[in-house]
Parts: sequence; structure tokens; C-alpha cells
Amino acid sequence: MTARRRNCDVLIVGGGPVGGLLACLLARGGLDVALAERGAGGAGEASKGPGARDGDTRGYALAAGTVRLLDDVGYWKPLAPDAEPIREVHVSRQGGFGSVVMDAASQGVPALGQVVPAECINAVLADALSATGVERLEQTGLETLEAAGDERREAVLAGPDGRHRLAARLVVGADGTGSATRAAAGIEVQRRRYAADALVFDVRSARPHRGRAFERFTPEGPLALLPQPGGRLNVVWVAPPEVCEERAAQPESERIAELQTRFGWRLGRLRAAGPVARFPLELVRARRLYDHRLVLAGNAAHGLHPVAGQGLNLSLRDVAVLAGGVLAARDPGAPEVLAAYAQARSGDIDRVATVTDLLARGLPVGEKFAPTALRRGMLLLDRIGPVRQLWAEQAMGLQPLPRRILRGLPPVPRETDRPPSAAARTGEGT
Repeated sequence: MTARRRNCDVLIVGGGPVGGLLACLLARGGLDVALAERGAGGAGEASKGPGARDGDTRGYALAAGTVRLLDDVGYWKPLAPDAEPIREVHVSRQGGFGSVVMDAASQGVPALGQVVPAECINAVLADALSATGVERLEQTGLETLEAAGDERREAVLAGPDGRHRLAARLVVGADGTGSATRAAAGIEVQRRRYAADALVFDVRSARPHRGRAFERFTPEGPLALLPQPGGRLNVVWVAPPEVCEERAAQPESERIAELQTRFGWRLGRLRAAGPVARFPLELVRARRLYDHRLVLAGNAAHGLHPVAGQGLNLSLRDVAVLAGGVLAARDPGAPEVLAAYAQARSGDIDRVATVTDLLARGLPVGEKFAPTALRRGMLLLDRIGPVRQLWAEQAMGLQPLPRRILRGLPPVPRETDRPPSAAARTGEGT
């Protein structure tokens, strides 16, 4: 059954933070936007209120540049009550002496970044999508892409009420590392499965974390503890898949005891504060970022190892650059618009992907050079001012973004200001 056909300016495939934020920005800029997402979101996600926990155990470490972007476009204020500022970052190596400490005061900023629970970002964007009138096709995925002339690309989408045919001036693939959009466009991908998974869960510590984030390099992989509100810390524990499988199956007390051995006692005794989730780790790089009337953003373009916590920050810089270019153009899917986006993003993506990949592949026990290389790198960061400053600027994500265009968007609408749906505007039915 074909539910309907319709035209739109932009179709975004993927309803996570990347697709959701992009949809909000483009809709506020006056474009007719449709968002297809595999899951089921809606007002119910947002209605749980601040601090609600829906089972997603991840905490997003948002760099200072990402916080500034969200503030520019009006979405930081509702996130701020659930955020924990990162005032210091401690980098250390298990089995080695010394550490590298970067603090906000030495960089002249109030915080190096903020940690926000993933579910809080999901809830804020759910409210924002409703308020901006973006048409949401829930539990809906892309099946095929078809030609629709020079000015549009037609997408066939399958959902609970049948198939939809949307002819868009621009299709955006924001549907993750396994992107169906990327595959349908025939864009090849470089993929490397790391010999590691990540366990993610929350703990509480006997001593207050005081806004300190910890990245500890162990022989089996990096271990990060990110500060969260209420004295919690979000743990991202990377290890070989078979080790993660064993730890996930361990009694909670044994898992925390092993974590304590790996991390140490600088925060006193640790105790569990939530369920455990496990994520496979891989590097995914699209060979190109655009096709005819189609562009990739976020993990559909680049999926990274979580070491250094740069994945979402890199993806939201995609959103900023793409939104800025599209909103400044008369035709959102014009070849020159997409080529400019790809050129603007290539250097940042290459740099971050290269660094995280080198760290990920250089850390396992089998790499004999790793302890020496890591020790020397930490020494450079600790002793040489310009190297330290460059590292700090990169970690804070302060790359140039199209702030003038994004700050010029209409104010964030309230729910009572919600515009009519796309179907109501066009007079099309289902």
C-alpha cells in the first residue's frame, strides 16, 4: 500500500541528535522538512521532565564549541539544568607515573565542556521538533532512492501505514554507521571493526568529582569517567569483546571491584548507579559526503572510536556547517552547496578520525611501542606550552562555524506557536 506522495524541501533520514537538530534549524529557517526515524519519539519523550532517565545509559561529553553552538541556536538553556560542567580533564596511564591535567581556568573559559545525559538531549529535541512543525515519520526507514529529475530526489520509505514517496530537493542521510541512505546512494565506505567493545554505565563515588573528567589508558583500552549531575559519573570502559562479554555478565559487585582496580582510588570507593549497556566499536568513513541531491552527516559520514569523546561534537559541527550553507542558498540541494559543505568539513573530519584511530589502534597490549609513545606524548602535553594549547583548543572544539547565519534564525518557537503540519500547509492528505 502507498500511503501518499508529496514534495518537500528537505527529507532527513535519521532521528537522533544529528537529524533532529538539523531538522529544527532548517524548519526554523522556513524550509519544509520531513524527518524519517526508525524509533518512536514524540511528546512522550519530553514529558518525562528534567532529569528523567529512560534507560539510555550514555552521557554525551559536549565540547565548549558544541555548547556555544547549542546556545547560539537557543537549545542550550533547556539542557543546562541537567548538564555537569567539565572543569578539569585528567589523562593518565595505568602502570605509569604522572598525568596530564587540563583545567578551564588556564584556558580562560568557565568550563572545558559539559556532560549531558543522552536521554535529556533526546527529550529537548523531541519538544523542539514538535514546536517547529517538522513532519515526523516514526518507525519508518528508507527502502530505495529513485530519480526525480534534476531538481529533486525521490525516496521510498516504509512505515507502519505503508509506503511513502517523498520527492525532496535535498535528502540528508543522518541514519548512523549502518546508513541505509548511504547504501542506497551507492556511496562506498571504509570500515574497520576494532578488536574492542565499550561497556557504558553510571557509578557514584565516595568523594565528589568536582567536575573532573578522567581518561585513563589501560593495557586493554581507554577507560573514561565523565562527571554528571548529582554526584554520578558515566563510565565508558573499552576492552576486547570477550572481556566486555564477561564483565557484562559479572555480578555487579565484581564488576565494580575490577573497575576500582583499573581506575584507582582518587575518588574513593565507587559503587554502581545504573544498568550496563554494551556497544561494538568500529571506524566508518564514507568515501564521499554527497551525491545528486543527497548529503551525509554525522555517523553516516564518520563513525569513530569513543577515545577522547569527539564523535557527537564532530557530528554537530557537520550540522552547523550544513545548516549554514543550506539556509544561505536558494536551492538547498544544489551541487555547489553540497560541494562546499564537503570541502568545509573534510579537514576537520580527517584530523579527528586520524587521531582517534591512531589512539585506538596504538593502545592494545600487542603494540609494544604504545606505552613509550603514550608516555612521550603525555610528556609533550605536560611540558610544552604551544602543544598543550593546541591540544586544548582541539579538545574544546572551537573551530569556526557559521554563527552569524545560525544566530539569525527566528527565536525558538514555543509549543503554542507551533506552525501547521506540512500536510495542512500543502493541502495533501494521507
